[in-house]
Amino acid sequence: MNASNSSDKFLSRFVANSISQILEHLEGMQRDAHSPEYIHWKKEVDDIWKRIFESINDMGDHSQKQSLEYIRETWVSYITHYGMADQNHN
Repeated sequence: MNASNSSDKFLSRFVANSISQILEHLEGMQRDAHSPEYIHWKKEVDDIWKRIFESINDMGDHSQKQSLEYIRETWVSYITHYGMADQNHN
């Protein structure tokens, strides 16, 4: 196994673990949409998404495609429901 494959596997695990974190945060955000913690959760989730996309960017083409497919449903749901949330909660 070359270094690129090893790195891609590590980054893929990071992406999967990060999606689990996001799902936990989204559960809290849905449950307590008017909570004072909402803005903190939203910022943290946005930061996790940023790290996910940075990690995917560092992968080889095949791993990028797999990871993008893996995150697609969660990303589309998130951006659809929370993409404009900053404007609604400021």
